[in-house]
Amino acid sequence: MQRTVACVLTAVAAVGFPGIANADPMSGTYTIAGGADGLYATFTPSCATDGCTASIVSNVGWTSVATMSGGRWNFNVTKPDGIVCENGAYAPVTIKYSIDPVTLTGTLLADSNGDCPGGQITQSPLQLKKLS
Repeated sequence: MQRTVACVLTAVAAVGFPGIANADPMSGTYTIAGGADGLYATFTPSCATDGCTASIVSNVGWTSVATMSGGRWNFNVTKPDGIVCENGAYAPVTIKYSIDPVTLTGTLLADSNGDCPGGQITQSPLQLKKLS
């Protein structure tokens, strides 16, 4: 089951930082099993005494910044033409990722509400796999 998801990826280098319980900075390139094939992203972490962030760059052109909250890496990606409304117009979809840096599992939440009448919120599990 080596499918990958359209947006994001990352994981872990085991380093402890003061004030961040069990928070491992994400570093490297990852795919996500459970989504579209062939997509990956590279995470570049930056940590300070007040927490960690990670710059994310995908192979399909989107970028984001992940932050550590509640022991999970969280970030959003907006696809400008991510959904077609009933009237045929395209509308953006915001995709929210939440990743457990220890298990490399997480959730993907896609939200098109507000941009199309009758928009949808869908949630699905994901599993990261480190490429490099």
